[in-house]
Amino acid sequence: MPSPPTTPRSVRIKPQFPPAPKLGRAKLKSSSLDHELFLSSNSKQRTLQNNNSLEWQLLQQQSSLPLPRTGSTSSLASSSVQPLSANNYQEFKTEIINQGKCLCGQYIRARLRRAGMLNRKAIQRLRSILEPSSEVVFQVFPALNTMGEELERMHPRVYNNVARQLSRAPYGELEDSDTAPMLLNLVAKELFARHDKNRITWAKIISIFAVCGGFAIDCVRQGHYDYIQCLVDGVAEIVEDDLINWLAERDGWLGLQHHVRLRPKLHKPIGFLGWLTLFAAISSCFYIMASMARHIGCQLYSLF
Repeated sequence: MPSPPTTPRSVRIKPQFPPAPKLGRAKLKSSSLDHELFLSSNSKQRTLQNNNSLEWQLLQQQSSLPLPRTGSTSSLASSSVQPLSANNYQEFKTEIINQGKCLCGQYIRARLRRAGMLNRKAIQRLRSILEPSSEVVFQVFPALNTMGEELERMHPRVYNNVARQLSRAPYGELEDSDTAPMLLNLVAKELFARHDKNRITWAKIISIFAVCGGFAIDCVRQGHYDYIQCLVDGVAEIVEDDLINWLAERDGWLGLQHHVRLRPKLHKPIGFLGWLTLFAAISSCFYIMASMARHIGCQLYSLF
């Protein structure tokens, strides 16, 4: 009998999947950077150990202190910038206040000189204020004085007879030493109002100095020379309460020098009085020289 037909064996066909992509090495910035820092620090330590120098001992002392771990480039960039410490910042603010007092004293002296009221008593009162002046005061004061003089020229009614305008006393009489600083503080609070967008500007600061100069003239006119020190202290309180942060952000009082550009002063032509004075000075010099020559000649003639 013929044998039954054999069934072919089933062949398992493996499904064809797409080839798997080749994975590259993941680049971890923080880990690679830490590894590089670790290698560089190890190489530095090995060289220092071999040299046995004093720097290796200092490095061991510093390594004992707890240091923050830098995990990324952003943290390294932030750690490279060293902010101003609290003590230095407070010293900087104190310097700004003292420089403001010196500038106020300088401005009062210039204001009294322009008004023709600078006498010996006023100079004695201002001497204690002007002594601890610094280089910043000498650099900034020309700009402050020029802008204050311009404000006084543009608005003479505002910056003259200030006590009579602000005080309720008859004829603007300053009854005690606290009246002028209190009124000056009220003017500052009105100028540097919180609701104003540009509440602090250099023009407003110069205006405060101009008002203080007007008060100083009223104090001298009324014979209250001891009130000048109270005015300077009042300006220092205004700087400390309202202006210190704003000035600290703008490099202190040097910001005024960068803000105001002074024009070079043009030489005025010499008038008739100037030429007359020059002629009198030259004539007197010639007369003195001629008299001395004649005297010397007479002495020599008597000898021979």
